[in-house]
Amino acid sequence: MARAYLVVEGHGDGQAALNLVTRLAKDLALAQLHWATPIRGRNLHQERGVQKAGELVRRKGDATALLLLRDEDDGCPKHLAPVAARWLQRLSLPFPSAVVLAHREFEAFFLPCLSRMAGRKLVGPEGVARPGLLPGSAFCGDPESIRGVKEWLSGHMPLGRAYKPTLDQLALARLVDFQMLRTSDPPLPCFGSLERAVQFLYKQMRRASAEVYPAQATLR
Repeated sequence: MARAYLVVEGHGDGQAALNLVTRLAKDLALAQLHWATPIRGRNLHQERGVQKAGELVRRKGDATALLLLRDEDDGCPKHLAPVAARWLQRLSLPFPSAVVLAHREFEAFFLPCLSRMAGRKLVGPEGVARPGLLPGSAFCGDPESIRGVKEWLSGHMPLGRAYKPTLDQLALARLVDFQMLRTSDPPLPCFGSLERAVQFLYKQMRRASAEVYPAQATLR
């Protein structure tokens, strides 16, 4: 089966990101976009890391699309995503590819959905349920404006309980509501980028195109 490949950087990002993009593709009625087991890349903020990830996916043999998703910390995704896209473009991959940068952390996707998450137990990858965010937990403001979202989440958990990406990220990703992200006020630009990237990959895959998202990426 032809597959789209997802490359992430963090320890806990793989299954959480896979859950997010798989459900998003389904929500967008892109039924033919099948996702492979995520790949963890290294140094994805550097050209050599992006090139290594791209070449690894090229060798898979069943790849029809590539999505690179990573955190961008303090950098500006609007300016840096096209840079990473150019790195992919230089590889001349035989399938479409896309770069999405979460500003500042992957956990920013959770903040607009806290009213849906608060007070619910979180079931980790091993199936064990743990106490989650305290009832009534809410975030006001720009979800991309704060540093240390992981620490913020820990501060809204019961005493003695801390947010752990390897245990909690997938559980929270399962509770993300796409309509809440779409109507977030202020908007969440990284979700808009993710949604456009998934739609782009599907469209280009059906055309057997090898274009790169963001589309303004050009060789230099």
